[in-house]
Amino acid sequence: MSPLPRRDRLEEYAVKGAHLALRELGQAPEQRAARRLASTAPPTSGGGKRVVIVTPRSWAVHVQWEAVIGHALRARGAEVSFITCGGELEICDRVNTYEGPPVPCRGCRKYVHDSLDAHGFRRRTIREGWDDATDDAWPELDELSLAELRVVVDPGSGLPLGELVNIPVSWFLMGSELDDDALAPITYRRFLRSARRIARGLERALDEERPETVLLLNGLFLFEAIAWELCKRRGIDVVTYERGFIKETLIFRRDEPACLGDVSHLWDRWRDVVLAGEEEDRLEAYLEDRRLGRRTIDRYWSQATFDPVEQPEKGRLVALFTNLTWDSAVIGQGMAFNSIRAWLVAAIDAFAARPEHRLVIRIHPAEVKLPGKQTREPLGAFLDERYPVLPSNVTVIAADDPRSSYPLMEASDFGLVFTSTTGMELALHGKPVVVAGRTHYRGKGFTTDVAEPAEFVQALDDLLEDPSRGTPDRDLARRYAYLFFFRAPIPFRGVVEHVPGLVDLQLRDLSEVQSGTDPSLDRITGGILDGLDFCN
Repeated sequence: MSPLPRRDRLEEYAVKGAHLALRELGQAPEQRAARRLASTAPPTSGGGKRVVIVTPRSWAVHVQWEAVIGHALRARGAEVSFITCGGELEICDRVNTYEGPPVPCRGCRKYVHDSLDAHGFRRRTIREGWDDATDDAWPELDELSLAELRVVVDPGSGLPLGELVNIPVSWFLMGSELDDDALAPITYRRFLRSARRIARGLERALDEERPETVLLLNGLFLFEAIAWELCKRRGIDVVTYERGFIKETLIFRRDEPACLGDVSHLWDRWRDVVLAGEEEDRLEAYLEDRRLGRRTIDRYWSQATFDPVEQPEKGRLVALFTNLTWDSAVIGQGMAFNSIRAWLVAAIDAFAARPEHRLVIRIHPAEVKLPGKQTREPLGAFLDERYPVLPSNVTVIAADDPRSSYPLMEASDFGLVFTSTTGMELALHGKPVVVAGRTHYRGKGFTTDVAEPAEFVQALDDLLEDPSRGTPDRDLARRYAYLFFFRAPIPFRGVVEHVPGLVDLQLRDLSEVQSGTDPSLDRITGGILDGLDFCN
């Protein structure tokens, strides 16, 4: 198993270079397609619900998804406008610490504006709403410690900016344990100054646009977290969206962050609905695709090797699967432990005291296999520092180790997870799983959920003595998995990310977004405009 072959990487870089040059001219393929699309727009009556879409960054696939959603909303009578950034911020989460500061404002602004102009949408910028003289300085921040910066409240607006930028700062720095990070205080101050500017600009934009509904990506990123807080104060309806686990699918939530993948509001409706034969087949085919690394957004290896896992001569084999510590779906989601590090330490110490059993820790490959997003908080390095010599019954599979995790899942007696989707997959394999964090499948009836360190140790002892005590209800797990992977996400045709960071806009005529033409767009627009259920 190896990463993307060198020839394929070079071809990808060449394609990206060509697109970058075309973007400078406003002639990227999706922008040309957008102009053709806009030229087919039929007259619209307007006068419907006022919807604002916040599109601050040049993340191409999101810009095009949001534009197509805007067309579909407008085709159903909505008045649609966009709020963009406009640039000139000290820092933002368009890039991470490997790429900035400075932030690539000119290119980012140009791509967003050229694309929305090509689609024919009205737009305004956040930049129009803040003034250099009043928003540039904030000298009081320089006197504050990191702990104090985390709870800063903007004295003018009363917005809890310290809380709102916590996840964006962690995402930017690629780490969540910031107390010993020399970059953390200065980065936090930069984000706070940018956040105040964003808040000023968004306040003015929302007051003048007077939207009834606002559409936001993710819900917890920098611009979006601030926009959401302002919308709450104004009583404005908010819909968030995020990618689904299957490529070219989206998940939408109203008044909750879509990035957390929570489908609890749908579970009572579907938990007792037996899957039909074709649904069972569809789920099984997708689970096999996941096993082989297909149909995923991030593919860590071009080929998978499935090495057998050695069973212990006596005792149990337990598998632990980590997350990226700075993922927006992980930060603040602790239950039994405040952090993944604390959870790891508790697990290793527990097994050190139980030498007859074996613990295998699988570090998430995303720590090193996401180009340009390699973690600055590697858990392997943390374990090396914390345990110069690991207990003899504890093994760590490093992030860059090419072995597939699935043989480990299948060989284990049970598994340990924080919030990893692997926990749901363990249950689908009939394996007991102990969940230590707040994740979307927690409390759904097929996992052992713990909320205190003592509960975690007790759950370990119970399952080490008899794993059958935690045997999951596989039928229940499969119904939940089908809900999570297929019912809740919405397939989105017409916009394809064919190369990471590049997009193919495949719609040719706006008749394709009219009501009754595309069931997916009907679901999305019905949810946004009429408050209908986004679930299929």
